[in-house]
Amino acid sequence: MPITDLIIIFATGLSLVMALGLLVRPLYFRNAILAVILALMAFITFSLYLLHSQKVYDHPILFFFQVPVVLSLGPLLYFYLLSVTGGKERLRRRDVFHFIPLLLAGLYMIPYFLYTSNVQREIVYELLNNNRHIMLRSIFTASVIVPVIYIAAPAVRIVLQMKKGSQSEKKIVLLFAFLIIWLITGIAGLGGTIALSLPALKIINLLVSLVILCFYLMGQRYPYLVQYGTVHVNGESYSKSYLNGMDLDNLGRQLNAMMEQEKLYCDEDLNLPRLSQALGVTPHQLSQFLNQHYGKNFNNYVNGFRIEDARMLLIGEPDRNTLSVALAVGFNSYSAFHSAFRKTTGLSPAEFRKKHARGRS
Repeated sequence: MPITDLIIIFATGLSLVMALGLLVRPLYFRNAILAVILALMAFITFSLYLLHSQKVYDHPILFFFQVPVVLSLGPLLYFYLLSVTGGKERLRRRDVFHFIPLLLAGLYMIPYFLYTSNVQREIVYELLNNNRHIMLRSIFTASVIVPVIYIAAPAVRIVLQMKKGSQSEKKIVLLFAFLIIWLITGIAGLGGTIALSLPALKIINLLVSLVILCFYLMGQRYPYLVQYGTVHVNGESYSKSYLNGMDLDNLGRQLNAMMEQEKLYCDEDLNLPRLSQALGVTPHQLSQFLNQHYGKNFNNYVNGFRIEDARMLLIGEPDRNTLSVALAVGFNSYSAFHSAFRKTTGLSPAEFRKKHARGRS
């Protein structure tokens, strides 16, 4: 078996395993959406494999399912990215309008699903080898255009957020790079559906498989993109534990990585809901975790990192303005920085800098 086919088959299985991993426990909206996306990706790579290997004639009905599957992928990916960057937590009634193209295409495709296998095989053969079924070919092309539009839309959103500096830069750049990969794959898919060339479809399938592999690797490096088995518990107090059944060691590692390596505390907009969402836990769970394992509330925990970073900057960059230091480490005002710094060190930033300047001289 060619190495390309092995990569495609492996990516298909990996996508299914990731989807199942997200379904082993109750989920947040974000992870439920991601599980569906990964399952659909597995179907796409498998059906494309059947197509370019010409095994589709054994299961011709799968060919026609590609249209609704691809059309549903665009809105779902859009909702997922909104949940990561904008805090979207559930579907609303107006979100149903995003699925109108899926509904229209589904209605058009109903007769094709009802045909016998022999008729379906004949249609697939004529579509791949002749210029017949122009309308069906157009539907396939449109089914790829729609996801490309949905991929481009959040890309613009992320660019705007990068300009405003409202998110951790590393996180935004990462998501933007992921979007660009999807966009390139979508454009390549558009060309493949127009040509319906088997070699072109194989290349497209390989690209989609590589996207799956890249997403898996990014999920290992940046766990807030993929959270397996996140527990969703409703409640308002600590009269019961919100941490039962959670992997607290893993949560601690993720939290340390975000604060120490990615320096999320430098984002002045960071708050308890945003950090808990990045970790894939509820605000109640994160608050209880910080209280029980660090003896701190959210503000004290985050300010601890900010003050430590500020101490290093005040010593290492003696000519730097203290307001610049405050803003660099995530405080949105000098007064908040001054108050937190004095509370932690017993000195004002100026006094701290002067004390250490004398120590060096």
